[in-house]
Amino acid sequence: MKYNSDILRRLHVELMDVLREVVRVCDEADIPYFIQGGTAIGAHFFDDIVPWDDDIDLGMTRENYERFLREAASLLGEGYRLQEFSTEPDTPFYFAKVRKCGTRFVEREWVGLPIEEGIYIDIFPYDRIPDNRAAERRQRSRVRFWVNCFTAKSVWLWRWFGRANNGVVMPKSIASCAAIRLVALVMSKEQIYRRLRRELTRYNNTLASRYNIVRMPKDMIAVEAIETPERRRFGDMEVWAPSDLETYLRNHYGDIQKWLPEDKRLNHAPECLGFGERVTTDESERISVVIPLYNKEAEVERALRSVVEQSLAPREIIVVDDGSTDGSRAIVERLIGEYPDAGIRLITQQNSGVSAARNRGIVEASGEYVALLDADDCWLSGYIAEVCRLMEYYPEADAYSTAFDIVNGKQRVTAPVPTAEGYINPAEEALRGRYPIIPSTATLRRASVEAVGGFPEGMRIGEDQWLWVRMMQGGAKFCFSTMPLVRYSREASNRSAAIYRSEQSHHSLEELYAPEQDPTLNEYIARIAIGKAITQSVCGGGEDARRAAERFSFTRRSRRQLGRLRLLNALPRQLRPAVDGLYRAMAWIIKRRGL
Repeated sequence: MKYNSDILRRLHVELMDVLREVVRVCDEADIPYFIQGGTAIGAHFFDDIVPWDDDIDLGMTRENYERFLREAASLLGEGYRLQEFSTEPDTPFYFAKVRKCGTRFVEREWVGLPIEEGIYIDIFPYDRIPDNRAAERRQRSRVRFWVNCFTAKSVWLWRWFGRANNGVVMPKSIASCAAIRLVALVMSKEQIYRRLRRELTRYNNTLASRYNIVRMPKDMIAVEAIETPERRRFGDMEVWAPSDLETYLRNHYGDIQKWLPEDKRLNHAPECLGFGERVTTDESERISVVIPLYNKEAEVERALRSVVEQSLAPREIIVVDDGSTDGSRAIVERLIGEYPDAGIRLITQQNSGVSAARNRGIVEASGEYVALLDADDCWLSGYIAEVCRLMEYYPEADAYSTAFDIVNGKQRVTAPVPTAEGYINPAEEALRGRYPIIPSTATLRRASVEAVGGFPEGMRIGEDQWLWVRMMQGGAKFCFSTMPLVRYSREASNRSAAIYRSEQSHHSLEELYAPEQDPTLNEYIARIAIGKAITQSVCGGGEDARRAAERFSFTRRSRRQLGRLRLLNALPRQLRPAVDGLYRAMAWIIKRRGL
């Protein structure tokens, strides 16, 4: 994950607060510790946290680690919590964390677990490993297996099959997954933990010359380096480090470097990040959020809370109630009372359609940019921060968007999107079967939207893509982030494309076509129009659908969709919904597409 610079600075402040508390406890209880991993790199090169890092790692020999577990819970100050299996049985971690209460830092793998979620530092137990290489490999293999079994008691691992996440060892084969599943079914978590600990400590009573986090092949420290530690500056404090720190780092990382290429700067990429208070920056104060609302009683609270809980808060949140007849408005009013400092404004109007609601919100906004969010959908806590980062890196863009996941019942899949960060051609990306921008991922320069007249009022399907085309025709630049920070609800109630009504708009997709403009843009317009015509054909707009099939028959890159439209138009009206429903179901199963 690439952090917004303001967010990363604030996160570093919180991490240092936790570190100071842990060091205070260790000093008070006379418990030796040492910095390790990326934290040791930070001390060696920067005298501080590595500029792009988002965690702090401490190590302790097993004996000292278990002393820390016994004493830290009572010594930690109010607002800090020790998280380890003995204190929090639902944790998926076999090592310890000290977390700061009232904050949030949750990686994607652990979302939803009933555990403390605060910003944390890791504390790892170090055990002796055998000097015999064959014995070392056998021990490491057994430890990996039991770590996976332990993790599998909290979350199932099939969704991570074959790849590692955030340093967690994951199974690499069907056979290992099956064995882990079997053990997780027949053994309790306590039994697995005891077996894991027995493997980790197997060689602690030997004269082996090295310590190691046994699951990490390269994280080895000579016994004498731990027994004779040295003081190192780290931020505004001093901490203990293994002696001859550079030798340890070279053993662990090989050819260590002060700076890495940006694509190799790894961190934990939290899905949820919060500081327990409203945090704004100059960039986030330039963003107004606009949420159109019409009869979304079941979804609007989730959407609105996802904005309020952003790690960087926007300037304001404007909810435009487009004549709702259910309890949607009452929910928004309740949340305004619950979050009086969040800048939520509720505007009501007669039902005029989603384009009119968005345009009203844009007119009412005071920010330079407007971030759109449909009341069906929601953001992850880093969305605004990521947009602010893009604004730093790509200041000339008129539209910013991110990757997103499609939620369909209990399924969640990543939508096909552009593969690289930076400026994009939305038309070309869409023609390649990718979604470069949808309303809930979009943050738009307000002046650029107003320059083309805003969304086409009265248009009920394809109104967002109509605006993208008009902005492209006006020379707007689009910028994309590959971070999946939006959840699009495929099954949400009251989607405009799911409930067809005839349009009453003086705008159309046909007006966007121009023979002299970029052929790629004309192909994109045809793709939009044919997709819209399919919905019209199925839902009752037969004449509009037939006209679209003729008007956009020039397409070369959407021939399959054109054939689908012509087939539907040829069928009796009563059969069209069933045939198209079958097609959509198959498309979802095969390609996980079909918004």
